[in-house]
Amino acid sequence: MIRSDGPLLRMRDVCIDVPGKAGSVRLVDGFSLDIAPAERVALVGESGSGKSITARAIMRLAPQTVTSGSIEFDGLDLGSLPERAMTRLRGRRIGMVFQDPMRALNPLMTIGDQLTESLRDEGVGKSEAVRRAVAILEEIGVPNAAQRLRAYPHEFSGGMRQRVAIAIALIGEPDLLIADEPTTALDVRVQRQVLQLLDRIARDRSLAVLLITHDLGLVANFVDRVAVMYAGRKVEDRRCWELFEQPAHPYTQALLATVLRLDRPVTRPKTIPGAPPHPAGRPNGCAFHPRCELAAPECSRQVPSLRRLAKGGEVACDVVGRI
Repeated sequence: MIRSDGPLLRMRDVCIDVPGKAGSVRLVDGFSLDIAPAERVALVGESGSGKSITARAIMRLAPQTVTSGSIEFDGLDLGSLPERAMTRLRGRRIGMVFQDPMRALNPLMTIGDQLTESLRDEGVGKSEAVRRAVAILEEIGVPNAAQRLRAYPHEFSGGMRQRVAIAIALIGEPDLLIADEPTTALDVRVQRQVLQLLDRIARDRSLAVLLITHDLGLVANFVDRVAVMYAGRKVEDRRCWELFEQPAHPYTQALLATVLRLDRPVTRPKTIPGAPPHPAGRPNGCAFHPRCELAAPECSRQVPSLRRLAKGGEVACDVVGRI
């Protein structure tokens, strides 16, 4: 049950560091994000941009240290929450689906035991826990659900394993679902099925979703808003349809240029020259400027602040609006 009147998830100026040989290395630098109840937000960017680390920081699963900023969920400060209370929050209020279900699932436990584990820890009786496990498997489209409770992860296909991982994240009836690259290891047909499943469940349950992905092509018909991350910083945050119609940041423009569009003449997809910087070697100023076709001299001197756009949303670019 949602108790606060503000955003369900509120992140403010979050910085995440990890120890390095020459001192701490900043992986995430001043990241802020709000997610309202029942809102769906995608966090996109290339590998190494800090997306998954940010998601794990919300759940307090990252070994890295949140050195500054705040993360609040439904008015609760997650940074100061005792570990026992945080453990109860995971699964019950916030569910998480990981990239690789084969790694997320315990190969030595049956699907039924893994589904009912969190319920039993909360004092739910065995028969009721089993009933709820069967119901959630049926809801996500696993055939012969009652019989499959006795199966092990290796007895499921990749798509079915991901459905089970989703079921485990949902069985506690959370208010927020974090899906970290949930379709990465799946073929295109199964990717579509998983996204359609998430879409139906989010709609039926009025569930807020944070979808982590590097593929903008996946989010177009699923999320309400898109936040774009580059080198540990948020560079754009827009309503989904506005971002696709008129991307503001040069990095977002470059990402979209790599996506095949069926509503336009088919051309060879473009690539973004160069590679994202290592967190320990982030360039001065805008981290994207060495790869940016629109870079101006000031782009290498100062980190651009996020500013509001006239049509809504925000962008961190000092060149936008002058070209």
